[in-house]
Amino acid sequence: MKQRKNRIFITFSAVFLSLCLTLGLYTLLRPAKDFSVRENRKLASMPHFSFSALWDGSYTQDLNAYFNDHFGGRDMWTGVNLSIKKALGQKENGGVYLGKKGQLYLKPEEPNQEALDRNVKAMNAFQKDFKKVRNYVCIVPNAVSVQNANLPKGAPVPDQAAFLKSIEQKLEKEQFVDVSAALKEHNDEYIYYLTDHHWTSLGAKTAFEQLAGQMKLKNVIKDYDVLTVSDSFRGTLSSKSGSFSARDTVDVYIPKTDLLYSVEYVGAREKSASMYKTAELENNDKYTVFFGGNHPRIDIQTTAQTGRNLLVFKDSYFNCMAQFLWPYFDSITIIDPRYYYDYAGDIIGQEDITDVLYLYNADTFGTDTSLYAVLEAAK
Repeated sequence: MKQRKNRIFITFSAVFLSLCLTLGLYTLLRPAKDFSVRENRKLASMPHFSFSALWDGSYTQDLNAYFNDHFGGRDMWTGVNLSIKKALGQKENGGVYLGKKGQLYLKPEEPNQEALDRNVKAMNAFQKDFKKVRNYVCIVPNAVSVQNANLPKGAPVPDQAAFLKSIEQKLEKEQFVDVSAALKEHNDEYIYYLTDHHWTSLGAKTAFEQLAGQMKLKNVIKDYDVLTVSDSFRGTLSSKSGSFSARDTVDVYIPKTDLLYSVEYVGAREKSASMYKTAELENNDKYTVFFGGNHPRIDIQTTAQTGRNLLVFKDSYFNCMAQFLWPYFDSITIIDPRYYYDYAGDIIGQEDITDVLYLYNADTFGTDTSLYAVLEAAK
């Protein structure tokens, strides 16, 4: 009996080692890829050997990263690993909560209180410097707060309602636009993606309807042509978690109006008659159909003739909001402080700005370290 067990163990070990060697050789010999479409990220490249790199350990570390990214059957093994973790009751993977019905939630980060306080202080000072400009602050709660029915049981989430209230209390004269209640009224609708950290166009439209009232927009358009431009979107949360069990649809809303607009990507010196970049739908991140992603500065010119010009400070949540806002302003200047490095106050006079909108999602705003840099004038 003991000999039989030994033979089984030896046979199993031989098969296992052969499999590992075969897959290892396959990984070394097959052409390496630079990018994983499924994971939406660059893959590690084969490191260059040197004795100094071997001595300090960087070579073996980089080689291990290369094998991890290029190992034969990696997608299959990743899926098996995730299934085992879920079966064992694991609630999150890669910083993503694994919700029911395929819904994924970005695990919120702890706010950076120092940067948050400096941002709010800079917003208050910016408003004082330009007293005649109307200010609006819209910090959007995330799916973990609004559409949380599918969260894993016991998953710890922050109190974003209290967080938003604390921001409102620290602002001096800006008009805070709390869209939480409006979104929660529609929490059984498709207002957040299942596999991505963004809200959907329907979510943005829901918030816009409240934003329009507080901004006192006139002749608000009620009718839109709604076009589904993709039904195979797997977003950043799928990439982070390795969970690919669900897919999302991406819709665009085109207001029924005779008004026209044009878009200029200032840094790239590129102009377009549309904010939608349909070529991006061939890529993994379908959300980039809106403007092709994030840019330092985007200028929109319209034929609205309302006498109002809007300056926006934003993260990527604004990208799909723009399709609802453009008919109510003669121009919209969109600044992404993560990529813009000049003092934004200069834009107020140059573009005859009448309104300023800050639009971020709560998780990003709580950790942002870029906004105050564009609001504070150089001394």
